[in-house]
Amino acid sequence: CATPSLTMDVDYDTATDFAAQKTFAWMPATGNAAANELLVKRIRSAVDQQLQAKGRVPAADNPNFLIAMDLSGKTTYGGSTGVGVSVGIPVGRAGRVSVGGGKSKAIETKEGQLVLHFLDAKTKSLFWQATASGAVEPGTSPEEQQKRINDVIAQMLAQFPPKK
Repeated sequence: CATPSLTMDVDYDTATDFAAQKTFAWMPATGNAAANELLVKRIRSAVDQQLQAKGRVPAADNPNFLIAMDLSGKTTYGGSTGVGVSVGIPVGRAGRVSVGGGKSKAIETKEGQLVLHFLDAKTKSLFWQATASGAVEPGTSPEEQQKRINDVIAQMLAQFPPKK
């Protein structure tokens, strides 16, 4: 089965010394993220692993940068599937009676968005941000969800640190 398409956007402060950003810590989950503890754990786990693979180290005390996340979701309706029936019955020499009916149902897609914000720990100013938006597959197993999250986070962090 094909992976649903993903839209990715990365932005960063060009004045930031990314080489100095070696240690990190997470900010408390807020908004939709706070309501979905298991999803937050999966995302944090994926980010932690991938940042550590890039030489960054988690540090609860005195980190160089903080990570915040925003989660949002919506249902979109695109296209439709339609079923129609029409019957024409000739009546007399020139008359005709037509009976017809049809139904159309919009195609519903669940879409999610994850935004990672990297902030300077001292100034709290944003220096790097990645946004991923794409179709969500409800009803997948926790293992499938973790694999999808790992893939999404890998794509998001592929541009951290930015290649100047």
